[in-house]
Amino acid sequence: MASKLSISCGSCRYEDISKTAKQWCTICEEGFCGECEKYHKSMKVLRDHKMISIEDYRQIENISVNLNCEIHGKKFDLYCKKHDIAVCVVCIPLDHKSCSASDIISIEEASKNAKQSSALLDLEGTISATIDNVKHCIKDREIALTNVDQDEQTIRKTITDTRKNLNEYLDELEKKLLLDLKSKHGNCKSKIMKILNQLRQMEKEVEILKEQTIQMKSFASDLQVFLGTRHLNKTMRKKIESLKEEIRNCTKNRMEIEVNHVINSLVNEVKLFGEIKVMETTANLQLKDAKIDQAQIQIQGLSQNIQNVSLKLKQKFDIKGSDESISGCIVLPDDRILIADYYRSGRLMEYNNNGQHIRDIPVPNKPFSLTLVDTDCIAVTYGRKEYLEIINTKNTSERKRVKCSGCCFGISYQDQKLYVSVWHQGIVVMDLNGTTLNTIDIDVYRVYNITTTRDRIYYSHQGSNTVHCCSMTGQKIWVFKNQSISEPSGLSVDSNQNVFVVGGTSNNLTVIQHDGKDSKFLLTDRDGLKSPDAVDYNKQKKIVCLGFKAGSFASYQVS
Repeated sequence: MASKLSISCGSCRYEDISKTAKQWCTICEEGFCGECEKYHKSMKVLRDHKMISIEDYRQIENISVNLNCEIHGKKFDLYCKKHDIAVCVVCIPLDHKSCSASDIISIEEASKNAKQSSALLDLEGTISATIDNVKHCIKDREIALTNVDQDEQTIRKTITDTRKNLNEYLDELEKKLLLDLKSKHGNCKSKIMKILNQLRQMEKEVEILKEQTIQMKSFASDLQVFLGTRHLNKTMRKKIESLKEEIRNCTKNRMEIEVNHVINSLVNEVKLFGEIKVMETTANLQLKDAKIDQAQIQIQGLSQNIQNVSLKLKQKFDIKGSDESISGCIVLPDDRILIADYYRSGRLMEYNNNGQHIRDIPVPNKPFSLTLVDTDCIAVTYGRKEYLEIINTKNTSERKRVKCSGCCFGISYQDQKLYVSVWHQGIVVMDLNGTTLNTIDIDVYRVYNITTTRDRIYYSHQGSNTVHCCSMTGQKIWVFKNQSISEPSGLSVDSNQNVFVVGGTSNNLTVIQHDGKDSKFLLTDRDGLKSPDAVDYNKQKKIVCLGFKAGSFASYQVS
């Protein structure tokens, strides 16, 4: 953050006078009050120094740019093109003896038009790409944070559910065991009580016989005693035999419990309820160098001569129920083909790679443009409707509607972002939730088709019959125009950033070189091409497909 303290006039401070500076010299790198600024300008040698206001200086106060040689302390006056380095007058004889006179130029000449230089453009592109990369990494980590929170909640629920299920199961086992205990205890008790009752009954009966014997001995005659003794002995022998018979089968019962060994092991051996495991895999986050990527793309593009590009017909088929040019098409990773029929039937149709109609995907309005978001997901615009949809092609009930600020036509997906041509707005950049991240200010009147690569945006302008290439920040890279291409419509880009574009009224398919300096006609009306409006290039399979003519679709292998 820039300092809020006032900046003193450097010249006055040298004279031990304290005055607040009003202007800042970018060459002298110090502030000047009003009087000192006039004196500064009056000196011929200083007149070309650039003065800016202190307010403007505040914007660059924390940008550290050294204008002096760190080795010799002299001002940078020269620039060596051979070593791509600013130098002072002392550096030349010491470190640049082998450099030719044409290699050494003035620093003023080297810095001329620096604000329009490709180096600054590259820097801006690198910064923009790095911000996008970092945002992507932040989003990835935010998702990872959400996922780990969800994992924690899932594990908590698993623990609670496991404990609940275990408790319920143990309760059920306990209930069964208690019922078994009750039954077996009752059986044991019943057997014991049966014998006990018999013994108690016999005890009473023997007690009665004892009393009878005593009474008989005391009061009966000898004859009665003689006969009674024998009768009672006979009775006693019967009772004793009966008792022996009863107690012969008598058992001695004891009850004990044998706890299931698994439950015992749970108590004695299981020391942990479970174990929380953390599976670590590489997140595969990368910060790609935009400048290096761009250089690689350019090298690849230069390595392929578009004059050698040729097409071989793979298939051609009629589109069910359509007799107009299609507005959009796309080949999915699993070879399914999606066709948007905006001008006639208003349907979004799915075909297999043999040209057989599979189904119509239900959509709320006439679909105009399509772009692939991921393997099973596409985004669809509806032309004059102020919204787009993100649809799961495997489960079409899974979809999200995204509100736009105007009618949306062309759409492209790149690096977690949607690029949408919105009337009266420009190219609107938004995330998949519909949050606007940026708006690229271009004239989108009669711009119906756009496409993107990692570092470029391409769009066709039917009003001017031109194809445009710009950076992700909207800075023009090239504009292509050929009198033989009229009303350029659909366009798509290959891995070398060569552009395939169809001319709607010129009836041709053209490939434009990645730098916009050369082109080649691949198909014309002589091949039967008529009023094409949509084209798509599949980078993985190297296939270009397009609406060949009204109610007809074709795909070609590119070599």
